[in-house]
Amino acid sequence: MANEIKLTFGDSTEGLLESKNYETKVSYSGQGMAPYELFLGGYASCLHATFMGIMRKRKLEYSKVEYQVVAHKREEVPTIINKLVTEITIYGANPDKHKQISKSMAQAEKYCSISDTINRLGAEMIYHIEYK
Repeated sequence: MANEIKLTFGDSTEGLLESKNYETKVSYSGQGMAPYELFLGGYASCLHATFMGIMRKRKLEYSKVEYQVVAHKREEVPTIINKLVTEITIYGANPDKHKQISKSMAQAEKYCSISDTINRLGAEMIYHIEYK
């Protein structure tokens, strides 16, 4: 299985990231998504897709999920992630199912490939779940 993108820059730090399905601006100056923002979005998207698959298999429901992700990087070069904090808010879930849903998220964190990649960096990974 392969993923493919094309990223084009002129003589600045403003670029265009393209895939078969979509394109977005990449920027270091606020004119588009910054590289780590793209990475964190990929992580949250992967985590959610894995979570959603587990939830469907278990026939558990919710109306919406929000992910707030903060990456902390070490000071020395390369400045890789050393701590990742993910605040997860799950809306519309049956309170009687919260324990099962929390277990599903723990399983998703374990099986998400991008989560595993970050974990292999030795990063501290923390997540909290809030139900509304």
